[in-house]
Amino acid sequence: MLNAGVICMKLTLAQLRKLPMPYKYSEDLDLKAELVDFEDIIDTSLVHVDYVVRERGIDTYLVEFKYELTLTMQCSITLNEVEYVISEEGSEIFSTTDEVEDVFLIEGQTLDTKEAIVTNILINKPMTVSTEGAEFISDEEPEEDIEEEKINPAFAGLKDLL
Repeated sequence: MLNAGVICMKLTLAQLRKLPMPYKYSEDLDLKAELVDFEDIIDTSLVHVDYVVRERGIDTYLVEFKYELTLTMQCSITLNEVEYVISEEGSEIFSTTDEVEDVFLIEGQTLDTKEAIVTNILINKPMTVSTEGAEFISDEEPEEDIEEEKINPAFAGLKDLL
């Protein structure tokens, strides 16, 4: 099933219980509001996501996903815009109970993947990007002339003892 332009995969528990498992789903998400202005992200393309939903217990689901997007980020050297493609896979468990560790809670009656996708994108976003061929050039600091330690003539004879 392909659904383009949907805000985010949202399925009610009643819908999930009726679907044949594993359930496959694809969509394009507009996550600009969540990603733009986060650190050095200037812009983002639509995020294409392919999902596979598997039942893992009563109202507990494993959602495996592959996503791809292009981030426009600021070069850490030149401050110019740089496009960076992220194409990754992830999986998260969604449940109505927090008895399972590292789970996204299904709030109300709706499984919503938005938070999981945004989290995975931010985890896989590079800390910095740079324009191809850009090099960091630092100002060279002049070496300081290290002067010989001047010894007080009164203690000159002690120097030989060491």
